[in-house]
Amino acid sequence: MEFLNPAALYAFFGLPLLLIPYLMRRTPRRVVFSSLLLLQEFSFRREGRPWGRLRVPPIFFLQLLFLSLLILVLGEPVLSVHPIKIAIILDNSASMQALEGQRSRFAMALDEARDLLSSSSPRTRVDLFLTVPRLERVGKDALTPTEALTLISGLRPYDLGEAAVDYGEELLRLKREKGYERIFFLTDHPVRGQGGAIKVVSVGRSKENLAITSFHVTKHSFGSSQLQARVEITNFSPREGRFRLSLKGEGKVLSAGTHTLAPRNSMTASFEGFPFHPYYEVELEVSDALALDNRRLAVPPASKEFKILGISPRPEAVHSLRLIPGLGVDVISPGAYEKSKDEEHSLQIFHFSAPSQLPQSHALLVLPPRENPLVAQGRAVSPPVISAWREPHPLTRYVNFALFRPVYARSLKPLSFADSIIEGPEGPLVIAVEHGGFRYLVLGFDPFPYLGRENLPMSIFTMNFLEWFYQGLGGSVTATGEPLQVRVQEDGVLATPKGDKFPIRKDSSLFSQTFFQGLYQVVQGDRQALFAVNLQNVKESDLSNPVPIDLKEETGNSGSPSLLFSLWPYLLLLSVLLLVLEWFVNPPATERSSGSSGARL
Repeated sequence: MEFLNPAALYAFFGLPLLLIPYLMRRTPRRVVFSSLLLLQEFSFRREGRPWGRLRVPPIFFLQLLFLSLLILVLGEPVLSVHPIKIAIILDNSASMQALEGQRSRFAMALDEARDLLSSSSPRTRVDLFLTVPRLERVGKDALTPTEALTLISGLRPYDLGEAAVDYGEELLRLKREKGYERIFFLTDHPVRGQGGAIKVVSVGRSKENLAITSFHVTKHSFGSSQLQARVEITNFSPREGRFRLSLKGEGKVLSAGTHTLAPRNSMTASFEGFPFHPYYEVELEVSDALALDNRRLAVPPASKEFKILGISPRPEAVHSLRLIPGLGVDVISPGAYEKSKDEEHSLQIFHFSAPSQLPQSHALLVLPPRENPLVAQGRAVSPPVISAWREPHPLTRYVNFALFRPVYARSLKPLSFADSIIEGPEGPLVIAVEHGGFRYLVLGFDPFPYLGRENLPMSIFTMNFLEWFYQGLGGSVTATGEPLQVRVQEDGVLATPKGDKFPIRKDSSLFSQTFFQGLYQVVQGDRQALFAVNLQNVKESDLSNPVPIDLKEETGNSGSPSLLFSLWPYLLLLSVLLLVLEWFVNPPATERSSGSSGARL
């Protein structure tokens, strides 16, 4: 016989406490007797004795039996000849770095895991799981408790947000597919519906927190050399927050100021007129539970010319963008696109054309054909009417939509998640997508040729989307967990913020292990490139409203179930009923004598 919860057996040391009620002497009561002769034989007893003679009724042994069974059941005994199989799942998301006193939630979860493993039988076999970047096993399967203890000592939380996972359903799936006797999930989420073979251990409490939720360094425009920085700060607490915000370039403070922020609110701070540096850092100087989101980094956009590659059957229309200062425009036919080299272009414009798959660069699709990776075509309208638009948004800034009149438009139906920016009665006319560190924009109308003041509303919109693409250049928009688009012309080395180094081959294009916030550096001979990667998950910063885990009701049996584990509520109820029964079978002296006020002979 093995016990899945051997710590419960320590309750046996408390069983002698059941004797105390039978050892306690009842309080003397005044009773009228006709004669004291019958009491003379008890006169030798001392008045100050606190305890009476131990008189144990038969019902005591029945109570002792049921309490012993209850303790055994809580210890979860199993009868099996094969090793006990359990799973320990550790939440290693960013919020587990939050401090509870002087220790992080993840350290507390590791302590819980060590206690579970230390009290496990040597025949127990353990599978260890982490939740991010996805719920998957770490190490080999069927570890011994000693091997599992060694493995968890090297685990650490990632700077990643959790995926949208129904843990209640996922834990049940693991139990059904793997046949675990017990599953222990150690997390900072609260739990509803605890019980059965799945046990969630919650660490941490609700915490107040201030966080930097956005940081971008851009140029005023692609024709300007001046830089500007915008920082968004959010207060995830019910109290007003006061903090100092500083902008640093290569570790040197460039500007700083003190701010206050209302509870449950956000604000934007701007910095301008600072010198050029290879990278920038913004820091929130405040003492709160999570230090990770008090710091962000950004790499400024490249200083080279903003170059556009146009793919169009009508090259003259796209060539009109050359009228805008600071732009370099190359135009090719759709048939020549597959043979072209687009590494040197910041933006690709598909004019009445579309790629077979999304390019690894910013891209604009203008009235794409039916075969395209982003949208399906809707109804054609001529002339179209603008009925709604996103406000505020960089794409709609300064545009007078009362005068915004495309000649022809076709409504769009997104094939995946997208933001609708401009809409008509028939549906969206402009949708925007941000994926993998790149920006994609689809227009249901043709903004070309660029006519300047001759068509001012459309020209302003054109400048807006060019600025929007330009601001997306650089490393300031990459989130942890998103792959880096590494383009190398020769073999090199990629260094992570933790100091780990990975070889990068000439034919490599992606680096996916962006698990930590900070600067990633690619070195190729004498050339270096920096990428800024930041936590961009508001749910991880909101420590006051964690999403609860709803455990699903377990159906069916898998593995070797715990012996009598499902009977413990009934044993507890039976023990209470026995106490009530004793009350009536052996009532207190006051109740036995309350029926009469005179002497009984």
